[in-house]
Amino acid sequence: MAAGFDNSSSHLAALPNQASFAQVYGFAALAQAFDRARRAKKGRGGEPLFFRELEHELLRLEGELRDRRWTPGPYRFFWLRKTKARLVSEAAFRDRVVHHALVAELERVWEPKFIEHSFACRRDKGSHAALRLAQQLCRRYPYALRLDVEKYFDSIRHEVLCSILAPANDGGTQWLCERIVEASRVPTVPAGSARGIPIGNLTSQFFANLYLHPLDELARTEWPTCPWLRYMDDVLVFSADKEQLWAIAAASQTFLRNALGLELKASVTAVMPVEEGIVWLGMRVFPRLVRLQRDGRTRFAAKIRRSVTVASNETEMEHERGRAASLCGHLQHGSTLALRRSILSSIFSVVG
Repeated sequence: MAAGFDNSSSHLAALPNQASFAQVYGFAALAQAFDRARRAKKGRGGEPLFFRELEHELLRLEGELRDRRWTPGPYRFFWLRKTKARLVSEAAFRDRVVHHALVAELERVWEPKFIEHSFACRRDKGSHAALRLAQQLCRRYPYALRLDVEKYFDSIRHEVLCSILAPANDGGTQWLCERIVEASRVPTVPAGSARGIPIGNLTSQFFANLYLHPLDELARTEWPTCPWLRYMDDVLVFSADKEQLWAIAAASQTFLRNALGLELKASVTAVMPVEEGIVWLGMRVFPRLVRLQRDGRTRFAAKIRRSVTVASNETEMEHERGRAASLCGHLQHGSTLALRRSILSSIFSVVG
């Protein structure tokens, strides 16, 4: 292991080893979950109706969960097109309240168990922190291995996911996790296959991040000298030895296939000299700079132009300019000053 690099999370304080169902269905926990769900989906998906009878709805949820009578409602499906089309599933608002309550308790138990450099769906982590660390490691190691899982969300096996969750759950929490997993309806997965979790739900994000935790544990044990970075199912591994990285790729594929029922994307698996740039999280990371990928440049330019030009009055214009500023804020994490100037100057010369 390079000096100062540690894949562990030993700096986090130890917490109880098991999730408590009472901390999920309790009225106070559900009230806090409602507030988080409302802020996450403000103005969409039924929260005004829920809020109108808030105390009654929370008490009803509390009773259904406590007595294990709660049943998830149907999902709403829609396509989201970015770099590729994804079928997104949106749960009913009252179900999202349950999801927030559950994930808050699961995070309390699982956060100390995760490796430090797992970046997806965790507080104080995220893609920007992942890119910063990747660039730092590009300055210290000559080679990087990239791994990505084929059709990840569609391939998650329900029984394997539930077996990973079980040791850290009490009976009620495990029942609720299994209830949500079993009710998953993924149109892109054949009916009755007991695999796949829907993209777009808080529980799905947490479950998907957790599903590859055993692979992180394998890396921590077997390859402690190789920095291991993971953002959901996208992995980077660094080393001074190309052959070691190819051996890690082969061992990872064997473990994924046998233990988790997953396959790596052959087209993505590669050992790369860092000087040529590493394609990761929509960027190309070099030792001294980070560039936006070509398709990302086109996509962000279109988003920023659309965010400004759709405004029909001054109030909307102010809102959309804030959205454009947010998009530009993301671009600031790469070497994109000329790109941002070009996009904004072309927009405001037309709009202004």
